[in-house]
Amino acid sequence: MSDFDLRQLLQDAEVSANRGNYLKSTDLYLQATKFDHNCTTAWYGLGVTNAKLGNLEESINSFEQAHRINPDYGPTNANLALILEHIDPERASNFAKMAIETSSESSELVRISRLSKVKKIQLFEESHVYKEEVEIIKLPSKQVNVELKQVSESQQQNIQEEELQPEDVELKSKGINDFVNSKTARKSRAMKMTGKGDHASAVNEWKELLKKDSSDIDSWKGLADALSQAGYIERANQCMQRVKELTKIKDNNNVQLDEEEELENLIAAAKEVKEKIIIDDEKIKSNVNVNVSIEWYNKGIVLLTENNANEALNCFDKALSDAPSEEIELRVRTHNGKGHALYQLEKYPESIQEYHAAVVLDPSSVTGRTLYNMGSSYAAIEFYDDAVKCFEQAKNRGLGDEDLKLCKAQINRCKLIIKEQKKLN
Repeated sequence: MSDFDLRQLLQDAEVSANRGNYLKSTDLYLQATKFDHNCTTAWYGLGVTNAKLGNLEESINSFEQAHRINPDYGPTNANLALILEHIDPERASNFAKMAIETSSESSELVRISRLSKVKKIQLFEESHVYKEEVEIIKLPSKQVNVELKQVSESQQQNIQEEELQPEDVELKSKGINDFVNSKTARKSRAMKMTGKGDHASAVNEWKELLKKDSSDIDSWKGLADALSQAGYIERANQCMQRVKELTKIKDNNNVQLDEEEELENLIAAAKEVKEKIIIDDEKIKSNVNVNVSIEWYNKGIVLLTENNANEALNCFDKALSDAPSEEIELRVRTHNGKGHALYQLEKYPESIQEYHAAVVLDPSSVTGRTLYNMGSSYAAIEFYDDAVKCFEQAKNRGLGDEDLKLCKAQINRCKLIIKEQKKLN
């Protein structure tokens, strides 16, 4: 935002689409996604215009990006169901079911939702009546009791402990239910269910395992595989991302920091930036011309609006190198400009550092737009909790009505993703 009006881009794209100029509309929506990679409106519009142009592969990719950001938006799921019907019927069926749950039911969606055939399972016992005395898992203990019938009660106990493995003794003391819910049993059932195509049940088994041990890498891999085969590609990718994170932690023998420690690190990083700025400022010559810095800053802003982020970044660096330390406002603006340029280049951690530098220089001058941009950078690297904190603070920092609506929409989107991640955990 700030120096580039995202809302105007989206409005122009919509006008072009309404006039039937889908090529121009597609180009405008594509520009919007480059400016804000998590803009649901832009990805959804791009999916529609690509479909109108017959670019089915690009259309599917765009709708999938919109689904990744907001999995509960009915029209996105409905469009994916219709497009994938003859390409991937099983995924089309899954998207149709999601669309029916989140929007109005239609005959087309109901028809597509039934494309996935339910596999008939051969049962050992067809009767629906539960009879405890015929439970198969109890047979081994009965056989042992028959063999020990002629032995005294104390001798039976000794023989059973010698005959059974340690695991069997533990199972006997805890009961059959502990075995059914054990890690080994659940993993075995989950893999068998995946092999039979019962992906929903497999997903549930893996989730139960992760409730007990959220750091188990094998369980995350199993959940990713089950979700992928069920058609939930984005969620499967999220699981694999978690696998990478846990593997890295294991290899480096690191421990995840809690939220308070994360905030302390952010503050420490900001202080380090401030100290570096002070050291750099001391080296600046006293006869520097402020007008030179302003000129470089203005050039950077112009290049930024032209989407020439690399050149803009060079201009902002030159503006900072020439700006006297007492020109706080100019330096704050320049750090914010660097933050915008780095965001366009998808260098999100570096953009966050620049926004922090601006905040440290003059906390009283922090605007709602600066906090909004910082929140967007946090969201881009999937630090959704930190993103929400920035967006919440931005609401009370002088945003206009339209910007305030957009800020609230970002908060809802991040909270929705956090909610979905907690479900996976």
